Amino acid sequence: SRCITCNGWKTPAEMKDKELSLEEWKKILYNLHNWMGNYEFIISGGEPFIREDIFDMAEYAANLGDTVNVVTNGLILPDKLDKLLYSAFKNITFSLNAVKNPAIHNTSRGREDAFGRTMYAIQNFNYMNKHLSGHKWKNIYLSTVVMPSNLSEIKPIAEFAKIEGIGVSYQLMDNGDAFSTAVESSNQIYEKDIKTAALEAIDEMIELKKQGYPVCNGFNQLEAFKLLIDTPEKIMDIQCMVGKNNFAIDPYGNCRICFCMES
Repeated sequence: SRCITCNGWKTPAEMKDKELSLEEWKKILYNLHNWMGNYEFIISGGEPFIREDIFDMAEYAANLGDTVNVVTNGLILPDKLDKLLYSAFKNITFSLNAVKNPAIHNTSRGREDAFGRTMYAIQNFNYMNKHLSGHKWKNIYLSTVVMPSNLSEIKPIAEFAKIEGIGVSYQLMDNGDAFSTAVESSNQIYEKDIKTAALEAIDEMIELKKQGYPVCNGFNQLEAFKLLIDTPEKIMDIQCMVGKNNFAIDPYGNCRICFCMES
């Protein structure tokens, strides 16, 4: 992918060559488990399934007793759905930025086949998860990055999730990236001409949640989204729990309390 919301694909080849090996990750996972006991291990990207050993990594963590989840764009999963079904992953989150207008999703991914491949993976994997036996049930979710181009997709995505019987979480496009430089946006991404539409879209999320659509965001978080867009200076009054409940380790072993902070 060449995502407009992430700079992971711009990582220089010489940096990619420094990614931790599977054996190094096993040592990290073992030490973390000994330190904290059972915990939730979320593998995200970039795209995790580019690594052929990602299934082995997940199985190792699960055998330690930890819960293992993954976030994926689904692009290379059509050939790996069987392997994913019987894998150690418990929660599978697919990144999806549009359903009504596929071109919006394709543009956000930087490739014309993104929507078709991702939808194929979501719908077929969801069917397999419900109807095939011999595997541990997977929880399936969608993750949608909310940006000016897809504000009209909020309800269609929630409707799709409801039909499929899966959950959806909305995430505001941010200007922080833990693994490279900041994405090419700013805190002013929702300028005056789009601010009203963005606030209306968040109100739509709140109403959809009230109506029983499978919106996973909490009401407090959705209200905080409105603050961030409308009066960002007031967002500082809200205590952030990131770093108290979680931290991030990048592919090279750097640890961050928050994605937007330095190692």
